[in-house]
Amino acid sequence: MNKHGLTRTIPADIKRDVRQRCGFGCVVCGLGIVQYEHVEPEFSEAERHEADKIALLCPQCHAKVTTGFWSKEKIKQAMQNPICKQRGFTKEVFDFCGGHPALQFGGMLLRNCPIPIEVGGQPLFKIEKAEVEGAPFRLSGIFCDSTGKISLQILENEWIASPANWDVEVSGGAITIREAHGKIHLTLRVEPPERLIVERLEMRIGNLGFEADGDHLRVKFPNGGYGDFTRCGADNCMVGMSF
Repeated sequence: MNKHGLTRTIPADIKRDVRQRCGFGCVVCGLGIVQYEHVEPEFSEAERHEADKIALLCPQCHAKVTTGFWSKEKIKQAMQNPICKQRGFTKEVFDFCGGHPALQFGGMLLRNCPIPIEVGGQPLFKIEKAEVEGAPFRLSGIFCDSTGKISLQILENEWIASPANWDVEVSGGAITIREAHGKIHLTLRVEPPERLIVERLEMRIGNLGFEADGDHLRVKFPNGGYGDFTRCGADNCMVGMSF
């Protein structure tokens, strides 16, 4: 703690406010893996955590500040118009250098499937070979919220989230997106170098609903029926699941 007795533990609601203000990414470069930086006053002089005086910075930009190569004034200026809000997204890259990525989609494990899941004949996810020898496979896909609005896209291993989301939190190898206070619609965890895990999901694609929780996947159909998948798998299929 600092001289005022303030600990470095920022309350969850203050962190969320900071994320929302900054557009869920580094205010300078827009990358989505971030740290919280007290800008004015510095942490050593702060008496309390105030969201409008804390910025999101990626580790590289943060290091430029803490090593004295960048000024706090530069960060204050960036906070006034965060780059993520200017361009409409924050982004980062998944590490899939270990071979063909596997997708754990709730209760369904999909391995070696170029199209792990398709809906209405269109890929919801697809995995393509590397464009050059030795490069990673390329995974692409989309996630929507419970109303069908796209909340996160993956384009050839690069994940992209919109500042229009209510909350996007990146921590401990996971991306968590909330639609409202206490309402998580997506928890996406990566286990590099070859697995992407959908731990929690409430999503609508067209007239289909998808719900994932741990080892379970439920697909709701427009006629009121549903399918449950628990500890199922597909391996070496052109299409793993088709709806």
